[in-house]
Amino acid sequence: MGIDFDNIAGKAPGRVAVIGAAKSGVAAAQYFRARGSAVFISDTCSRERLDGILRGSGLDVDGVESESDRHSDKVLSCELIILSPGVRSDLDVLVRASAKGIPVWSEMELGFRVSKAPFLAVTGSSGKSTTVSLLASAMTGAGFETALVGNIGTPVIGVTPNLSGNAVVVAEVSSFQLETIDRFKPKVASVINLMKNHLDRYSCEEEYYNAKLRIADNLTRSEYLVLNSDDVRLSSWAKELSKRTNIIMFGTQCSNNKDCVFLSGNSIHYQFNGSCGEILDDVMRMKISGRHNHINACAAAAIALAGGAMSERIARGLCNFAGLPHRLEYVTEINGIKFYNDSKSTTAESIECAVNAFGSKSVQLIAGGKDKGCDFSVIGNSLRSTVKNIVLLGEAKDRMSSQWEGIAPIHKTVTLEDAVSTAFNLAAAGDRVVFSPGCSSFDMFKNFEHRGEMFRETVNELASRKAC
Repeated sequence: MGIDFDNIAGKAPGRVAVIGAAKSGVAAAQYFRARGSAVFISDTCSRERLDGILRGSGLDVDGVESESDRHSDKVLSCELIILSPGVRSDLDVLVRASAKGIPVWSEMELGFRVSKAPFLAVTGSSGKSTTVSLLASAMTGAGFETALVGNIGTPVIGVTPNLSGNAVVVAEVSSFQLETIDRFKPKVASVINLMKNHLDRYSCEEEYYNAKLRIADNLTRSEYLVLNSDDVRLSSWAKELSKRTNIIMFGTQCSNNKDCVFLSGNSIHYQFNGSCGEILDDVMRMKISGRHNHINACAAAAIALAGGAMSERIARGLCNFAGLPHRLEYVTEINGIKFYNDSKSTTAESIECAVNAFGSKSVQLIAGGKDKGCDFSVIGNSLRSTVKNIVLLGEAKDRMSSQWEGIAPIHKTVTLEDAVSTAFNLAAAGDRVVFSPGCSSFDMFKNFEHRGEMFRETVNELASRKAC
């Protein structure tokens, strides 16, 4: 008798393939080994690196076979394939697996299938991590046992098997994870925005947007979909999806006859299920600043309302949230010049949010990294009104320079140390040096966290030299 994949928590497959040995892949391997499945781990990294990952993972290696440098046909001898978030779903071996009827799931799908707790799931092009963190804080403030998982850094399958049905799972979901969902059905799903991104992975904008929109594939009238009223594509999509699920809009616009959470002046208001009122009287009470973060708070409040939180308790969580590392994180001040680490910035629009948070023309911008095909020209007006100088580095610096020509003086550098030194020398007291790359990190760093840590370290070393 075959495996009952509708009850994967009940009887585990005899043999499972895990593609990709990053945190999510290792967590999936651990889950299945604990249930007696034989696990085959396949990764394209070197044998030495893979052995190091497995040794340091705490994984019970008995019953675990692995391969490096390739994804071979051994993957096809398994009953189920779990795909790590960063691995392409169109690999030849996965296409052949699908043709053979072997299920290919994201780790998000697996974590959902074994969870008793409902999911509140968020995707989008920019601001996901801040929004889910605000949401988790809001749900905690409203009295819910809350697990924050997914693309923010905690593997879903490492948490959800241990949760009760009274808990809630707040999940940050990437487009890559959504490519291989099947039954994934959040109690509340949200797409907070759609912006041009990841064109190094997708053939066109529409393919990328369609991957994001898969988050609503299985929604019915029993669930909610939260969408951005200020995003033209999502507003149009809301009209189409309202035929089969419940829609809540958020942003700066709100129709009188629709459920919504909206920013009016400095206050966040709501209308939901026939009631209306105020969520937060003054967004200046929040510990994080910037209009983009106030809109993120509207999204979090809308999802929290649909997730069962009482309106009067949501504000507590929104105001308690102190921000995330690498998201406009204050580092230090040197000779009256303040330094901010926004290493999580991987899109043109995230650069725009960063510079707009400071308003006046006082920003020395450091940007650049691995080119993902973003259209950097679209933020030209924001840069023109906020940025004094632009310091570029990384693979994308030449294309960024050509798209920003004439907006502000541009200075190209080779290393992060050169970039920090250049920005500091150009700055005057009262300026802000903002490291907001707008690109992925993989041309020069392991990940955005490593990039941000190196920026902090470089700035602190500069501060030490100037103090001498």
